[in-house]
Amino acid sequence: MNELKIKVDYFNLKYTLECGQCFRWHKVDENYYIGIIKDRLIKIRQEDNYIYVLSNNEENLEQAVREYFELEKDYEAIEKRIIKVDEYVNKAVGNTSGLRHLNQDLFETIISYIISANNNIPRISKSVNEISKRYGKKIKYDGEEYYLFPTSEQLKNVTIEEYRDCGVGFRDKYIYNTVRAINSGEFNLDEIKDLPTNLLREKLLSLMGIGPKVADCILLFSCGRQEVFPIDVWVERVMKKLYFKEENVSKKEILKYSNDNFGSDAGIIQQHLFYNIRENLI
Repeated sequence: MNELKIKVDYFNLKYTLECGQCFRWHKVDENYYIGIIKDRLIKIRQEDNYIYVLSNNEENLEQAVREYFELEKDYEAIEKRIIKVDEYVNKAVGNTSGLRHLNQDLFETIISYIISANNNIPRISKSVNEISKRYGKKIKYDGEEYYLFPTSEQLKNVTIEEYRDCGVGFRDKYIYNTVRAINSGEFNLDEIKDLPTNLLREKLLSLMGIGPKVADCILLFSCGRQEVFPIDVWVERVMKKLYFKEENVSKKEILKYSNDNFGSDAGIIQQHLFYNIRENLI
């Protein structure tokens, strides 16, 4: 096994993996994580401006890592731009500089975020891992067993009851219907990727179990739509606290504020604000 070493700038592994974007990373120690990137297992750690990566699959490993962590995107320019937005964004970015979006597999992200609706991260992770264990490809690595997230084809015969056995609760029928729509070609993942954001959002909202917040999370964390601003309970809380100074504010008002003031960088600002309020940093 060869350890891949990659120099990184404006990248913080901890902030990126712990800001609620993805549900399949396991923290081994303070700065060492094990997770799945699409078709492979990854063991990754960061020391200063370098990340070190081990994997069961070394083919095109550096390319896979660079794509997943958006290492080619100029986050230095993004951070220098967004700290000028206002004093709150400036402080938040100062606290969590190096936080990046993940470029996740679209199918896995759709299913994971259907599971996320009215749920918490430990339960989401447990369900996603259970579905992977039951229906995904097994990987043996360093004496341990891991599982890739299954493809839609691998899930084609899974019943509503079997999904429920994975701990997804009332979301079982949503997952079942979404998998069926994808496998039938009714919802073509390859055809929708290049749609304008508003049309892609409409397509996602047509799937059972996907509402505005879930659709925006999928757009942001798997489709690279950096202008979207998902509003969950944490984002709602931080926006009320910092920008409205009151509780009686609608999500529509929050979204309008984001569109008017955060613009095309709304998604990365959202992640910084989310992490900061959740960790009591702001």
